[in-house]
Amino acid sequence: TLLAVACGGDPALPPPVVLISLDTVRADCLSVYGGPDGATPTLDAFAARATRHASCVSTAPWTLPSHASMFTGLYPSEHGAHTFLPGEGHRGDNVFALAPRFETLAEALARLGYRTGGIVANAVYLRPMLGLEAGFEAWDVRRDPGARVTDRARAWLDGLPDGDRPPFLFVNYMDAHRPYATGDAGVDATAELDALIEGVMVRGEAPGAQGERVRALHQRAVTRLDAEIARLFDGLRQRGLFERALVIVTSDHGEAFGGHGVVEHSKDVWEELVQVPLLVKAPGQTRGELQGARASSVDVPGIVAEALAAAGYPDLDAVFPRRPGSHAVRAENHYSRLRDLARFGDRFRRRRYALYDGPWTLVVGSDRSVALFDLDADPEELTDLAEESHDVVVRLVADLERELAAAPYEGERVRPGQLTRQQAQDMGELGYGGGSER
Repeated sequence: TLLAVACGGDPALPPPVVLISLDTVRADCLSVYGGPDGATPTLDAFAARATRHASCVSTAPWTLPSHASMFTGLYPSEHGAHTFLPGEGHRGDNVFALAPRFETLAEALARLGYRTGGIVANAVYLRPMLGLEAGFEAWDVRRDPGARVTDRARAWLDGLPDGDRPPFLFVNYMDAHRPYATGDAGVDATAELDALIEGVMVRGEAPGAQGERVRALHQRAVTRLDAEIARLFDGLRQRGLFERALVIVTSDHGEAFGGHGVVEHSKDVWEELVQVPLLVKAPGQTRGELQGARASSVDVPGIVAEALAAAGYPDLDAVFPRRPGSHAVRAENHYSRLRDLARFGDRFRRRRYALYDGPWTLVVGSDRSVALFDLDADPEELTDLAEESHDVVVRLVADLERELAAAPYEGERVRPGQLTRQQAQDMGELGYGGGSER
């Protein structure tokens, strides 16, 4: 193990690993991905000295399955931690936990001698008993604003014994998630968001000015979050960790503001819901690099394995073989959460998939919906080319069917436990409500 190597006289400890998940931050919220100028100065400066992946696709448009992919290197249809279609009279949440049969990144790093800590703000879908805490010595889940999350992360680092084992720190921020932490006391972002949902998803209206207002509120929350990332980076530097650490910054999914008739997330696989940032600073890296190969959430463990292999520790390569550019990339959404199913009838009673191939993205559903887009010419997916490019559709549908059949996980189902009263309250305030735990 790494611990044995460190204790055997090698003065160089393996690199610290820091994984930062910015909940609900689509790629184009960052200036370096085409967002507003000056909106994310910390992350832009970080990107200038790191590797920026030009395109990264989240495996799912919401928290639980995408984080399970980040931790296992598997797609939702492979790890099984996603929503299911509830039967008549179902009570409780309609999600499956991550089964213990799948090794997580934290478990693998702990096996290699790392101290593992998760500092988490999403108290609903990263709560204990959903399986994502596997391998973490500390899994500190509290629905806190960014400043407190940063303080908790720094405190965890301060509590580690000096230099005995390298840390793996996972930090999850929720500031860009509903209700959008803009910091403006006079702004009711929840009311603005609910008005957009009512107009777009209930009455079928175009998002118009209301959509622009909500998007601007969300962007302000991202800009405030960027300042917290600066505090976290400063904390790593003060503790002598930043330069020698592998630091990965990404998001679990994006956010929709009315395009394709969708608001918020968890409902579909359109670009605005699954295009996320992926910034990677290798140990000692100081020069920026652009990586053109399309990446995926499933590549995160492989990126860690690659960095460890570069440092002389190849143990994880076989466990997490996927790397950007080494495999087909797809996004999946299995039905939706109870609130969406109850409110919008049959619209979300289907599985949806997006498969990427060069400039093409194929978007298909179990409801027999099929669409094809050329992302180079049409990044907002407004012009469906399925009919005129039928041969491409046939080829990509066959590819997708082959991918989905390769390693499906539909076996044991690990149901999450009941929600506490606080978790049920959090679920409602975060827009997840709809089911009642009994």
